[in-house]
Amino acid sequence: MHNNTPSKEDFELAQIFLDHSLRLKAGENVLISVSEHISNTLIQAVYLEAIKRGANPLIESITNFYINRASYSGLNHSLLTQGSDKQAAHIPLDVIDSLANWADAYVRITSNFNKTEFADVAQQRITKRMNQIRPIFDKIIDSDRWILTSYPTEDMAKHAGVSFDWLKEFFYQACIVDYKAMGVQLKKLEKLMDKGSIVKLVGKNTDLTIGIEGRLAKLCNGQRNIPDGEVFLAPNKNTLEGPIYFDMPTIYSGKEMQGIYLEFSKGKVIKAQADKGQKHLDDILATDAGSRFVGEFAFGANYNITKALKDTLFDEKIGGTIHMALGRSYVEKRGGAPVNGNKSLIHWDIVKDMRLKGSTAYIDDKVVLKDGKLLV
Repeated sequence: MHNNTPSKEDFELAQIFLDHSLRLKAGENVLISVSEHISNTLIQAVYLEAIKRGANPLIESITNFYINRASYSGLNHSLLTQGSDKQAAHIPLDVIDSLANWADAYVRITSNFNKTEFADVAQQRITKRMNQIRPIFDKIIDSDRWILTSYPTEDMAKHAGVSFDWLKEFFYQACIVDYKAMGVQLKKLEKLMDKGSIVKLVGKNTDLTIGIEGRLAKLCNGQRNIPDGEVFLAPNKNTLEGPIYFDMPTIYSGKEMQGIYLEFSKGKVIKAQADKGQKHLDDILATDAGSRFVGEFAFGANYNITKALKDTLFDEKIGGTIHMALGRSYVEKRGGAPVNGNKSLIHWDIVKDMRLKGSTAYIDDKVVLKDGKLLV
């Protein structure tokens, strides 16, 4: 166990979680889902701040284990590789469901101690597990009372190509921002997306159109993700046409991929190539019928984040990028698809760097992003 005392930044971040993101009230139950049976300083700060607010905090690491965001020092990998099919697919659903039902609000603090740990795990084993837990996990996601962050680890620093000390400083710089001011700044883009019919993306190996008519966008200023800074919506499922190249590397289900090229026709991926990780890409796209359609399109707008870390929570927020999620769309009216949405076991965000010269995003005929600069 770590006996370090929470820092000033830990308490500032905990206060953002509980007051700005969750608006936690006295008497409410708050579930703090973590990746390991350890107490890092941020977990401590959240717990202590919840007590100050008269809430009932509970720390658990079961949920993250079964959505493959917890290692248990390699025990999760052992279960998925050495266990029988029945063991690998077994989930204590009643236990996890009781936790989800108990909580009024959820703080999710993930920590990746080995981002590629599940690289050799058969995708179908991961899919079977997600298929079972998805209804419970959706209950949490659809509650609109959750906040997620990814706490720095040595492994995260290694994959980002930076020192752990640099990453810790970067983490707090990216996360502790004036989210109310960010909301004011992003409101114009949200309104423009609300009124728009077509998004067009032009750039390296990219000439993609996306139908957004009738969809409402959602600006994100710290309600669900920390760090935050994006404006997203659910595209009309069958409208995507053309190619797009995602130049930022990504790690999904422990598998790293780079240089992902997708071609869409009537909303569906009809061609998929990867400079690295082709088999992983093919396996993910074969998850279910909805995995070849897009559930989310977004502009990244946190200009405190300038470097890709191979961690989606950070990379998708980089100011001057766009990202799309293959798979499930949210169901809320704003940001989601209350009707005719995309259903899937996956929701996989992939990031494209629009800061590269010659990159342009249009909403209808208006240029809204050019060479990484938001123009609204």
